[in-house]
Amino acid sequence: MITAETHNPLVPPVYDLVWSVVVALVVVAVVVAIVFVVRRSRRATGGSREQRLAELDELHARGVISDEEHRAARAEALRD
Repeated sequence: MITAETHNPLVPPVYDLVWSVVVALVVVAVVVAIVFVVRRSRRATGGSREQRLAELDELHARGVISDEEHRAARAEALRD
């Protein structure tokens, strides 16, 4: 048996469109928030490539890391 969908006469049909737009905006806002948090956490933990290379050079100059560790860490930093 097929029944026709009926709308409440007190609720305009345009509300379906309004709710669809609201849901789409909420989804977009969540995605933007996630991207913002990920970028901010990367910035806080990683720093710029130049900063990382300078840090590695300083550690090497102070003798904290060996020549081989310095080469490997620089290569890894340049790959990112």
